[in-house]
Amino acid sequence: MKRLIGTLVLIIASFAASAQQGIQFIEGTWSQLLARAKAENKLVFVDVYTSWCGPCKLMAAEVFPMENVGKLFNASFVNYKFDAEKGEGVALAKQYGVRSYPTYLFVDGDGRLVYRTSGYMPAAPFLQEAEIALQERNDPKPLVAWHEEYEKGNRDTDFLIGYMKKRALSKLPSADLIEELMPKLSASQLLDKEILGAVYFTDPTFQVIPGGEGFNYLFNNREKLDSLDVVKYALGILETGIRNYFQKNIIEQERADQLPIMIDSYRKLLVASKVNEAEQTAIAKATVMQYYNGIHDVDKLQAAAIDYVDNGLMKTGIPDKIASDKKTFEDYMKPYLEGKTDSVADPNYAVMKRLMRHQEMSGVSYSLRDAAEYIYNQSNDPKILKKATDWAKQANSYFPHFSSAAVYAGLLLKTGNQAQAVKEMEIACQDSFLPGAEEVKKRLETSLESIRKGQTPHSLWR
Repeated sequence: MKRLIGTLVLIIASFAASAQQGIQFIEGTWSQLLARAKAENKLVFVDVYTSWCGPCKLMAAEVFPMENVGKLFNASFVNYKFDAEKGEGVALAKQYGVRSYPTYLFVDGDGRLVYRTSGYMPAAPFLQEAEIALQERNDPKPLVAWHEEYEKGNRDTDFLIGYMKKRALSKLPSADLIEELMPKLSASQLLDKEILGAVYFTDPTFQVIPGGEGFNYLFNNREKLDSLDVVKYALGILETGIRNYFQKNIIEQERADQLPIMIDSYRKLLVASKVNEAEQTAIAKATVMQYYNGIHDVDKLQAAAIDYVDNGLMKTGIPDKIASDKKTFEDYMKPYLEGKTDSVADPNYAVMKRLMRHQEMSGVSYSLRDAAEYIYNQSNDPKILKKATDWAKQANSYFPHFSSAAVYAGLLLKTGNQAQAVKEMEIACQDSFLPGAEEVKKRLETSLESIRKGQTPHSLWR
């Protein structure tokens, strides 16, 4: 018996030691974490994740448990993690401008952001990022000091360059700062890779003002800057930048006067990318629809959604896209049908078969679904709801998918067809795309229960 107890103690101790090797995440409220960080004179390291994020799960399984990672993080930080889509995490993700997952925040005891980075990375670069955060904290002129100096009115060129570099290090959007800095730069500085790398950094948070100094300079000089290896992927960077600015500034501040400038800037990018006129028109009309959806102007949203679908999306060559998908699918299936490739040996065959059948039409389907979902969320007009119901049904026929089926179900309920709504939501809940997306499946099942009770779900699937 003593030997058995001793063995159990060793096993338990072994598990405990193993658990202590990796990052030890602390539970509690955000205010409690900040207070602890302040008391211990440490930064808070925050892992911002979502339940559906694959790279987040890889970090949690492969990197966070490593002994050398735990050694640095447990000694240097108060470690915390939150789901950006649940509880207190929703407000915190918004507060710190989190737009991709995983995102890692390094915050001081007063809640001020010291450094941020994002994405899956092996242990070595992850530890390097932590070291940068510690350096930032100990920097005699941290980001907070730069910001205070800027607020006091310092607009010296060298200062603005330094401030821009500092903000870029933490991937902070600096659209207004770009507008102030660009006219001050000399000809040589406008070709300086280090300076422009801070102005135009590749990140999901990047913002640039449509039609502004920063937008126009990079757009007009994109080929030259690319050939000199100063800035690459200019059109992609600018598209990310103006879309983020549109969401975070034009919509949130209800700047309808900026819509024409946004659309004109977007068209320039599309023309440069050789996107055809019909697609350009559809994207322009989608932008108007997204704006009125974002500011909750129901009357203008309804008109914009109808205009987008009837005069934009549905005029983008649907028959040609269907024909293209047919050819793509036949080419994909050929080696399987000829016995050259074994579908049984391919674990991704079933999913890929579904995706390859609707390569182009899946995009049309998602766009039509979005228009229908905007109406579901904001309109109670019977005629408009009927239109949106037809859109959702069409979207699901173009590319059967749990999301469009869910929107169709919600609209069926709102138009008085509860029995059919239940059937459609049951189909959505059984979609073969759902394994691995447990959080989405839970939302769908919650929506199904609401529909069965005759209650309109607040959120159908997102």
